[in-house]
Amino acid sequence: MKLGTVRLGRGHTAAARLQKQHCVLLPYSDVGALISSGTDWQERAAADTGERCRLTEISHTSLIPRPANVVRVEPNYAARLRETGGPSPAVPGFSVLHSCRPVGAHDDIRLPATGDDMDWGAQLGVVVGRRAHAVAAEKALGHVAGYTVINAVAVRDGRDRTLTSGVNDRPDVGIAVGPTMVTTDDTPMAGRGLAVSCLVDGWVRRKGNTSDLLFDVATIIAHVSSAVTLQPGDLIATGIPGPTGTGRGPRVTLETGQELVATVKGVGELRNMIV
Repeated sequence: MKLGTVRLGRGHTAAARLQKQHCVLLPYSDVGALISSGTDWQERAAADTGERCRLTEISHTSLIPRPANVVRVEPNYAARLRETGGPSPAVPGFSVLHSCRPVGAHDDIRLPATGDDMDWGAQLGVVVGRRAHAVAAEKALGHVAGYTVINAVAVRDGRDRTLTSGVNDRPDVGIAVGPTMVTTDDTPMAGRGLAVSCLVDGWVRRKGNTSDLLFDVATIIAHVSSAVTLQPGDLIATGIPGPTGTGRGPRVTLETGQELVATVKGVGELRNMIV
């Protein structure tokens, strides 16, 4: 099942179940509100009720506009380690953004006001479906609602690590998420085997495959939930793939007016302008 958050006009939004040519509107303001509404959210989302709209008549806003936590795992690809020159981690390294306000699949991403050295790129996004605290890895996938696409643009500090806090109207990080969430019954187990890529103005600048994650989704949830209580609707960005080519060349610096296209095959595509 594919779910999204659509704009209805006059500032109103709604969660929707997307089908081939139309969507079914659900009585929730967004997908995050749907998931937080109770453990039977998936059954209610699949119910054949609600107003129908043609896909050509709707536009997508942020899948989950107000997640309690956005967890960013980094680094999580061997090619990414070669790019940064950092040591191989023994456990997933992560940072948590509180009160983050992600933008939608076709919205602008505001370029951080300071710093030329930035992290950016398509990532497999995990949407948390059930509260998770100190979850064992073998049970962790039961806390996943589905998968989405995340693109984060963040300034790096002089010690070559990402900043650990920030929201969309601050100068250090901007996040886009969506356009849809694909539930776990329609995706490969643990989101493995999915091609990930990021284009800048039509040129492929980053690519990878989720089968090459250093730490898989279950391991990430188990590790993160030992330190942070994850809530329904929280987002986990599983890591930025490495660059194309050797991975040790000069960084691509993002500039105003460029278009980033972030894709996870079988999950979705983001098209965001840098402003």
